[in-house]
Amino acid sequence: MRLVDAFQSSTSVVAVMRASDGVFLGVNPAFERSTGYRRDQVTGRLPVEIGLWPDPAFRSQIWSLLRGDHRAVALPMHLRHADGRILPGHLNVEFATDADGETVVFCLLHLATEPAAPGETAPSAPPGFYRALYLAASEGIYRSLPGGGFLDVNPAMARILGYDSPAQLLQEVAREASSLYVDPESATHFHTRLQAGERLERVRARVRRRDGGIIWVSENARGIFDEQGKVLFYEGSLVDITAQVEAEEALRQSRTLYQVLVENSRDGVFLIQRGKVAFANQALASILGYEVPELTGMDYMSLVDPADIEAQMARRAAREAGSPAPQVYEVRLRRRDGRVILCEVRADAVQYEGDIASTGTLRDVTEERARQRAIEDAERRYRTLVEHSQVGVFIMDGDRYTYANTAFTQMLGLGEGELVGRGYREIMAPEAVPASEQRDRDRAAGRPVPSDFETCLLHRDGRRVFVRVSIGPVELDGVEHLTGTVLDVTRQREAESRLRFHATHDPLTGLPNRMLFNQKLAGAMLAAGRAGGQPYAVLFLDLDGFKWVNDSLGHGAGDGLLVQIARRLEDSLLQDVLIARYGGDEFTLLPEGPCDEARAAAIARQVIALFEQPFDAGGQQVFSSASLGIVLGRPDYESPEQVLRDADTAMYRAKSAGKSGFVVFDEGMHQQALSRLQLETDLRLAFERAEFRVHYQPIIELASGRLVGAEALVRWLHPRRGLLAPAEFLPLAEESGLITQLDAWVLGEACAQLGQWRQVAPGLSMNVNVDERQMVAPGLVDEVLALLHRHQLPADSLRLEVTETAFRSGRGEAERHLLSLKAIGVGLVVDDFGTGYSSLESFASSPFDALKMDQVFIRDIETNPRHRAIVRTINGFAGELGLALTAEGIETEGQREMLRAIGCQFGQGFLFSRALPPEQFEQMLSAGAGIVG
Repeated sequence: MRLVDAFQSSTSVVAVMRASDGVFLGVNPAFERSTGYRRDQVTGRLPVEIGLWPDPAFRSQIWSLLRGDHRAVALPMHLRHADGRILPGHLNVEFATDADGETVVFCLLHLATEPAAPGETAPSAPPGFYRALYLAASEGIYRSLPGGGFLDVNPAMARILGYDSPAQLLQEVAREASSLYVDPESATHFHTRLQAGERLERVRARVRRRDGGIIWVSENARGIFDEQGKVLFYEGSLVDITAQVEAEEALRQSRTLYQVLVENSRDGVFLIQRGKVAFANQALASILGYEVPELTGMDYMSLVDPADIEAQMARRAAREAGSPAPQVYEVRLRRRDGRVILCEVRADAVQYEGDIASTGTLRDVTEERARQRAIEDAERRYRTLVEHSQVGVFIMDGDRYTYANTAFTQMLGLGEGELVGRGYREIMAPEAVPASEQRDRDRAAGRPVPSDFETCLLHRDGRRVFVRVSIGPVELDGVEHLTGTVLDVTRQREAESRLRFHATHDPLTGLPNRMLFNQKLAGAMLAAGRAGGQPYAVLFLDLDGFKWVNDSLGHGAGDGLLVQIARRLEDSLLQDVLIARYGGDEFTLLPEGPCDEARAAAIARQVIALFEQPFDAGGQQVFSSASLGIVLGRPDYESPEQVLRDADTAMYRAKSAGKSGFVVFDEGMHQQALSRLQLETDLRLAFERAEFRVHYQPIIELASGRLVGAEALVRWLHPRRGLLAPAEFLPLAEESGLITQLDAWVLGEACAQLGQWRQVAPGLSMNVNVDERQMVAPGLVDEVLALLHRHQLPADSLRLEVTETAFRSGRGEAERHLLSLKAIGVGLVVDDFGTGYSSLESFASSPFDALKMDQVFIRDIETNPRHRAIVRTINGFAGELGLALTAEGIETEGQREMLRAIGCQFGQGFLFSRALPPEQFEQMLSAGAGIVG
């Protein structure tokens, strides 16, 4: 844990926890000494696991503060020592980033039972890279609450008030900062003025030091207010002006009073003549560990550390030689107890009682220098962390960089120091400059400015570098600067751009896809809807005969053809038209700018002309053509789907008109579309209103004339249009996806009816049509089993009719369902046999029981020898495979006799009966009950 390693030799108690769950990642030796816990006892564990917090609510308080402000300073707390003792203290905690890039919680503890060692002190908060200036300031700096208590103080503040460290001051003056003032009315007066918004400047006051001494300070302070005018806290600075006050007082008082001031000085005052201490004040005696009488008359050189004697002799010689300048130096002196201390001396040569003497002041700066060294060490450590960070770090004065670390300069391809002195506009992409300037204006006007934002910079080689910037103000030497970090997110943005492209473009052709086209069309519709909006048009293109290319040359050739068509469209139209692959072999076009019927028709002719030249499909030249439907924008269009629906309708009109042409959607088509939409709405409501009916057409054994079965055929009793035949609504049910629900309903009704009729005619069977989508539905087999069980039907009494499209591939979910249905004994019939494209091999490997010949072959069997030959072939094919054969559409006795002669077993058609309502079919069944079964 590199962050902990930086505090291995520190006396500060440091712990680092993982931000995600609060587990200890590491502690320094000072932590082990202060708490009694070894590193291996805490690493990898939660504080609550080892009982570190006596108060369980304290942990919640810490995390609540971190989530709000990301740090907490001088938080009063109690900690349980390993031996069970409760240790009071204060906690400073904030989020940080370890050198390994992990987000951690940095904790600095100040425990009352472990005062800082001589010459050492603990910082009041984890020092930041620029906090060194704050820590090294000679004037005391603080923040305090209106209700009392300090939020933060710097080392100079603690030193001025006689405390060993800021932490000690924060701990001992935790509740009432105003108690430091000797005159309580001063504190009250200050608070009143500050709360009134007044700024205090160079106000003198007497304050009480930790040791009880009273000093004079000159104080500057102001209140920090929130938006409602409420004081959040006070911030201020003070300097010790005791010496100045004493000097002023000395001018007004007698020599005796001056002597008193010297005696009360916290600095040692001396007079040395002829190498002997002629005068020493109490402070000097205390500094050196003597009583004043003992020190007076002592040989001064005997107090100097041997290592400094030679330098001290040189200074003495310079003074006695009449050196005009006062001497300021540091010297190591030996106290009475043998300890060597470092003292700062200010000395000058004077005439005393007729002879030259040296007089001046002496101050013990041992601890101060130790603090400075600690600060310098921390500065070096944090500078190293910043310089070696993988994240760019910078400081700005105004709009110019005054510091940039290596990561930031390398991010832009610049050398060390090249960024310093440059303005941000010099390295920012032109399109990003206006937003940055707006942030500057908002900041100058006091408006809120986001601390985190994304922008774009320029690399030295000209490429763009997308970055995420975290920035905030910081005061350095009394001047507000901006500091922050820069994270390169270029790869992330490029990846997002690729994802957006793939989400909105067709992977085969690279053209915009359906989603992007609909978005652009929606924008055009919105613009057209505004006052003075421009007209728009949409062209819907569908290839003619594309299925032939796929079936004959393969899907690879088909894909290649689509790519070539996309390129031709782009080469000819891309400047003026948005071209999209809408799906399969469908393309959609949205002309840019105003588009009336004349322009749309011109574009359509241009597209049709593109297909006059052949294409290369799988190494073979092929010709293709396209049919186009055109829709001109109308005010009543509310969605892109409505526009494209009508364009699709117009396209199919173009195909019906002979293909390779275009049709403009007109009012007639619009009315048809409205009618179709109304019919679709009615179809959806028909389920709720129970408007569907099942009629039953008899199936007859041709040889005997027996009634052996029935085919269930659905009808729709429309509330306005009356009874509708299947051809009037089944195509719509298939397109709308309602066919599966409808087939399931018919299957249930037919099984229930069959259950009743078999009580009269036990051998009766029922044929029910099943759409290919229902055939692959997951619950089909279970549904059939449930119906057979519910209505007590033998499995072979139910025969499901499917078209060839349901098993064309002979594989997949449909094949598995067919095998499952066959296994339970349900009859399987191929409907409309002879009109599809399935191979004969697929029948040989499929579990069918019967075939039904389409009526197209029956209608002219008496006059068309070709159809007659086909019927014979189908009959022979069924006989060879052991399949029962039923002929549909028998309307004449001649057709019946010819089919019977050929060998066809069963038939149905108007010759025998139309499809009948249940009650009429039941009458027919009752009349023929004796011959059924």
